[in-house]
Amino acid sequence: MTSDPLDALGDGGQHTLSAHQLLGALALISDLDPVIADVLRNLHLRVYPINPETGAATDYIVLDLHGVSIGALRRDHDFYLHADTTETPDRIIAFEVNGLGEHDHPTR
Repeated sequence: MTSDPLDALGDGGQHTLSAHQLLGALALISDLDPVIADVLRNLHLRVYPINPETGAATDYIVLDLHGVSIGALRRDHDFYLHADTTETPDRIIAFEVNGLGEHDHPTR
């Protein structure tokens, strides 16, 4: 196992942040708030390097929050946001963009 918290996985294109290594490093440099420690313990962050062939202008970043995978990517013509709720019982995602009001979107 590598000691590098950014560790190439699978096809060599995905990188992941090791929550346990991050927790250990933060604990060495400061007192870690138990709430923050709990969030970091459950953190699963993945980064897929930029793929200009798909119109991507940035890396694709995926973060798991409350059992939902949230992905974000800036493309040449827009900002792409993806929410994957297949692992949850959620039937609706409520979202808001730029303070323009909350909108419900069915998940199934």
